[in-house]
Amino acid sequence: MKPELIILHHSLTKDSRTVSWDAIRRYHVGTNHWSDIGYHFGIERIEDTFEVLVGRMPDRMGAHCRGQNSRSLGICFVGNYDMGPPPPEMWVKGLGLVRSLMNVFGIPADRVRGHCDFADKTCPGKAFGMDRFRAGLVA
Repeated sequence: MKPELIILHHSLTKDSRTVSWDAIRRYHVGTNHWSDIGYHFGIERIEDTFEVLVGRMPDRMGAHCRGQNSRSLGICFVGNYDMGPPPPEMWVKGLGLVRSLMNVFGIPADRVRGHCDFADKTCPGKAFGMDRFRAGLVA
């Protein structure tokens, strides 16, 4: 798979400073009966720092955005960003991850999209700020 898009998501769950990523994986595998977590990467607060977590390998098709999985990488920002924006430290970590993936795969900033661009959802959150995020990728 050669990704053409990077699609951003939020988990719509409260980040409890513990590894919610594993709970998401268990849900995707146990309840949805998928082979693995649907996202390629996640960003979550672990104790007092934000970490990039690996889901599916980037050369495997994800299960995060119907109709786009075969041509995209999915990144989940763990938390509910309908209620407020991601914490600044998470934002910076996300920008770094996405910039790196853009460089590795030759994906331009205008091909970094929110799940809401492809589905009737608010994902990655009403308060996420996709335009500001994309602007930060080229700054």
